[in-house]
Amino acid sequence: MNNIFGFFIGSSALSLLGIEVFHITLPLLVLALGFSPIEVSWCIFSFFLPVIIVKVASSTFIEKGSKIKTLKIGEFGRLFIAFSLALILFLSKELNLVFIVSISFFFGVFTVFTEVAEPVVLKSLLNNKQSTSALSTYEIRTRSVQLLAPVLCGFLISINLFTPYLIVGIISIFSLFLLSKIKIQESLSKDKNKIYLKDDVSYAIKWLKKNKLFSLMIMLTSINNLLHPVLYLSVIFSLSEKNAGFEVTGLILSGLGVGGIVGSLMSKKLIDNIPLRTIVLYVNIFRVAIFSGFIIIDSPIGIFSLFVLKAILGGVWNVSYNIFTIKEMPLELAARISAISGTLIKLSAGAGSLGAGYMLSLMGIETTIIVLVIFTLFMLLFSFMYKDEYTRFERECSK
Repeated sequence: MNNIFGFFIGSSALSLLGIEVFHITLPLLVLALGFSPIEVSWCIFSFFLPVIIVKVASSTFIEKGSKIKTLKIGEFGRLFIAFSLALILFLSKELNLVFIVSISFFFGVFTVFTEVAEPVVLKSLLNNKQSTSALSTYEIRTRSVQLLAPVLCGFLISINLFTPYLIVGIISIFSLFLLSKIKIQESLSKDKNKIYLKDDVSYAIKWLKKNKLFSLMIMLTSINNLLHPVLYLSVIFSLSEKNAGFEVTGLILSGLGVGGIVGSLMSKKLIDNIPLRTIVLYVNIFRVAIFSGFIIIDSPIGIFSLFVLKAILGGVWNVSYNIFTIKEMPLELAARISAISGTLIKLSAGAGSLGAGYMLSLMGIETTIIVLVIFTLFMLLFSFMYKDEYTRFERECSK
């Protein structure tokens, strides 16, 4: 099982690296091609759009089929798109907006397959065992990628516009190789042909309505994901106005990875010794302070430091969120709940990506960040809700 979990973490890390390289390079590519902030936002939004159209609808089918096969399909689809885009960019640097939006959308479709299937495979591998250490490792995987991806993107796109997408395709090949090594017993539905999408999804929604703390955690994570792309694009455009090179931009954004790894390493000790409610409150208190820092600090080193601090909070939050959701959601509903929660979270990220271009164009960078600080204050207020539910969760964990 340890070897299988290692193959899964390796494959998952490579998948995420490929997705992050595509996602981070996309605004840099569109800027290099001379498009406006609003056009950049539409290209990024199209990457998130499949969660609205595909994610919930596909979840019930994925839940009743092989999740490993679904992961392979998602990886192969991204491989094909990445190599195709690399070839087109190699042959021609003249791309229109509709083409880029379409490529981004279809890459997002195959990313959805991975996002729905992966949490179910993870839950199956954990099999109700002690999950804090494993999920900390899983989160370190995420943050290691966030450390590597921005630096890699800045370096690759400075070589040539097609280079990042060539690397994404190569990464997918290695991920497919590791996926081929994973052999697990999957509980497939005996009646796979009878799929009642409306009933399946409504049952999961009823479960979410009943479990208020679970829904609150999804809401807080969704708001955070709404704010992140706005802040991220604000920094990119700010650096672009200062004529910072792509390599500098990549190094600054890598602060997310540095802080994330630190936060992930801290998370195990914090989660083992501090109640979930206390973690939620303190994370959101510090989040207000850090977002406020982006208003008064604009030097590259200062922005890098703020990203490190922001990501430390993110590392602690994500491990806490993953542990909470893995323990709370029933296995038979895992794919559907994961799809619904993932849809809300990614929809928020998509809305943030789309809104960022308009906010930056209409209000400017400083006012946009002030709006983000106001949102973090709302997150802090929401953190005080459902004290009894936190107590119930802590009591169940202590059994």
